[in-house]
Amino acid sequence: MKKSLRTKLIVSYLAVAIFTILAVSLVIRLTSDRSIRQMVIDRQVETISTALESYYKQEGNLQGFQTYYFSFLIFNQAQRPQNWSGQTYDMRGLSGLVDSNGRVLFPFSGYRLGETVPTKLYRAGEPVKVDNKTIAWIILDDKAFTLNPEEVLFQQRINLAIGLGMAAGLVLAIVAGILLSGEVLKPIRRLTEASSSMAGGNIGQQVPVSSSDEIGQLTVSFNTMSEELSRVDNQRKQMTADITHDLSTPIQIISGYIELLENGEMELDQNHVDIIRTELEHLHRLVGDLTTLSQVEVDGIELRKDIFDANILLEQAWKTYEPMAHKADITLKLSLDSQPALITADEGRMSQILKNLVENALRYTPGGGQVTLSSSVQQIVELSVCDTGQGIDAADIPCIFDRFYQVDKARTGSRGKMGLGLAICQALAEAQGIHLRAESEGLGKGSCFILSIPKAEID
Repeated sequence: MKKSLRTKLIVSYLAVAIFTILAVSLVIRLTSDRSIRQMVIDRQVETISTALESYYKQEGNLQGFQTYYFSFLIFNQAQRPQNWSGQTYDMRGLSGLVDSNGRVLFPFSGYRLGETVPTKLYRAGEPVKVDNKTIAWIILDDKAFTLNPEEVLFQQRINLAIGLGMAAGLVLAIVAGILLSGEVLKPIRRLTEASSSMAGGNIGQQVPVSSSDEIGQLTVSFNTMSEELSRVDNQRKQMTADITHDLSTPIQIISGYIELLENGEMELDQNHVDIIRTELEHLHRLVGDLTTLSQVEVDGIELRKDIFDANILLEQAWKTYEPMAHKADITLKLSLDSQPALITADEGRMSQILKNLVENALRYTPGGGQVTLSSSVQQIVELSVCDTGQGIDAADIPCIFDRFYQVDKARTGSRGKMGLGLAICQALAEAQGIHLRAESEGLGKGSCFILSIPKAEID
């Protein structure tokens, strides 16, 4: 039979309680008998010590103490009973009593009254002092003795109290297990319900965080995962719509021309060929971008790393795009560090990254603006493409390198601008161990894309 987590928790609490109660009970049982016997011994020692001190202060010595003790303290009579044998007094736990010189005051273990006991024997006992002067020694007996009925009853009551405590502890353990397990399982149930809802297609579930412990951390992780899944799902839907649009538009244009040609409604001329070629190039570029991203994700892209001067790449990019920038009334500026920007990377892929960044900068920079290509050589090499264009909102910067993400929502779905350029740049940079970041002070204040590359070491 499969047990629920709540049952397991209750059983765990109960097991801990049982083991704890058994351990405590065992310790009490083992120590209670010894404690009772020690209590009896302490009581006898105290009684005899009090009698010794009182007698010594009254008489100045201990002669006749035995008669005094048993007549007046034990029997509370002026004279001993006629049938007293001298052995009816309670000396349990005690072996005997000697004065400061070791002479026997109470007969014991073969030593008669008045005999001298070896120093080693009585020095291990309890001293009795008056005004810091030892007047006698009480010799203890390490042999077990029998408890009287009152002491046995006391011990039984202790055992009964232990039993009742065990029963109460078990009941409390069960009640606490039920209550605590309910509190522990409450956030887990919420997570389970949210997970089931997500499995049913309701992505984006959020669970309240009720604690900062491991379950609370799990809830935070779940919420983060759910939010990311929701974002990816929305991105996937947008991607599907964008791809469909970008694929269907050129296909429809080409299909339309072919249909017109087949029906004889149009004659093929160079202008029609150029239009068809443009649409095919667009399809080829889109498929190529998607292929590049897929290859990077599965580590299927081939990288040929060499040491080269990145300043040369920037200069080549400047020469390539300067005519295009001039035509759009944009100033394309080149600012290179005086030192060679030597890096180890795939030169072709680095050229592709810079091409995408420059095209992106030109696209979002209006006429009269400026795009600057620059390099900085220190411990690392930084290649920057900065513009004075529309800028990036702070909320968009974390998502700027995501696939199909477009800062200008009005441009969504526009042909040839599907938001793959920056995603490709990021993927190619990461594949080479290069860090690419975006910086912007806000909308209308331009933006910078910076590549941080370890400087190549040349022996």
